[in-house]
Amino acid sequence: MRKTDRGLRNADADDNLKRKERTMKPKYHSAKTILSPLSRLREEGISVGQALTGTGLSLSILNKPEQHVSLSQELMFLRNLRKATANPAIGLKVGSCYPLSLFGIYGYALMSAATVSDALKLAYEYVELSFAFLEHSLSFRGSNVVMSMSSDDYSADDISMLNEREMTATLMILRGLIGEDFSLHSVSMRHSQQAPLMEYKKYFDCPIHFDAEENTLVFSAELINTPVLQCDSETANLCIDRCERLKARLTEEYNIVDEVREQILLRPGYFPNIEELAQKLNMSGRTLRRKLSSHGSGYQKILDSLRLELSREYLYSTKISVEQVSILLGYSDPAHFSHAFRRWAGVSPSDFRAAFMLQSR
Repeated sequence: MRKTDRGLRNADADDNLKRKERTMKPKYHSAKTILSPLSRLREEGISVGQALTGTGLSLSILNKPEQHVSLSQELMFLRNLRKATANPAIGLKVGSCYPLSLFGIYGYALMSAATVSDALKLAYEYVELSFAFLEHSLSFRGSNVVMSMSSDDYSADDISMLNEREMTATLMILRGLIGEDFSLHSVSMRHSQQAPLMEYKKYFDCPIHFDAEENTLVFSAELINTPVLQCDSETANLCIDRCERLKARLTEEYNIVDEVREQILLRPGYFPNIEELAQKLNMSGRTLRRKLSSHGSGYQKILDSLRLELSREYLYSTKISVEQVSILLGYSDPAHFSHAFRRWAGVSPSDFRAAFMLQSR
């Protein structure tokens, strides 16, 4: 994670942007990021089956203590919600399901900080414990604080939903720190308007700009030194110590094979070559090959495993043709996919689907 150890400063000291607090997104999330919106939407008639299809998750798994979910699993969950609800504002709704208290020890660390400035420093320092999908940065522009967020890791079909989820969730954190009467100066979104304007006003209650250059939440820099509502220095120190240990454990548990799998799964139908992916991970192709080899794996091995998993999912749970499946898996020729599938599964894709349908009767 890239960060600076310098504290946030008052914007009045210098109107020009001199530095930023910046984070990379977490590698996976607490299961609460799914459980909270799932609980609310079940009350509105969305079934667990609809919401968790294709995620490999169940309520019993999600309710395990300290259970984590990968970003790709959560993204599949969000796509399922979008499809089941046909609600163009589903990202806004999901983001509003994350009060600061839901973030566990991470949330308590922020709530125990002395000022909003201190809380935001902790938020960036321990971002691995948050629910973020995007990369976040903070800057000062004139008399305002600007919280920016963005990522190029996701498909065009998903990015507006993720932007809106992230921005609403960030607003929930700010209101948890400052109070429910906290108001933004303005909101900008890189994507076009997805839902009626009243839906956005319901959550943000400020001027909203679409098709902007960046996603931003803007508020008065005067608020940066506001005391946090529940500040407690002793509790803060205990929470920070716990956050440090959790962060170290998560880093140890997550390896390069997991990271490569996640990068591939985040964009359906897009299978980059190893040089492209290595660049995304800020390393050379040679370094990535060496790291994968040290974990007993290789890029082609990971691709083959993912393609087998995805092809079985498509053949099990959809009615799309074998030719369409081959396109979704990045094959230019359906015959190449059929040959590869037969090598993996011992039967053709058509025979595999037919056998599954027969067993399901």
